[in-house]
Amino acid sequence: MIIVLACAALAGCGDPPPRGTNVTVEDLGPDPMEANIAALPESLQHVTFFRAIQDAGFPCQRIVNVVPRDRVDGHLVWAVECDVGAQYVITLQRGGIFQVSGVPKPTQP
Repeated sequence: MIIVLACAALAGCGDPPPRGTNVTVEDLGPDPMEANIAALPESLQHVTFFRAIQDAGFPCQRIVNVVPRDRVDGHLVWAVECDVGAQYVITLQRGGIFQVSGVPKPTQP
């Protein structure tokens, strides 16, 4: 019985894990999705960006131009133009999540 109590008492010893530890993107290392996207042929990159635009609820019938941009907060960024005249900025977030922003071209009444 004394051995069990001694083991239980020792189990609580030691320093607690640090709280409020700030982990930065750099601490996590490179995102493997960046290499995966970069390794895709241009046609598959266009399909990937098209799907991201569609999933975000924006109009796009076909991608006509993709221009890589400077990184923003360490994330890969592309400027994408669709055939309907809409232009988007697509940012690759960690883990393969695409953030799509931009203004679709308004439709004529």
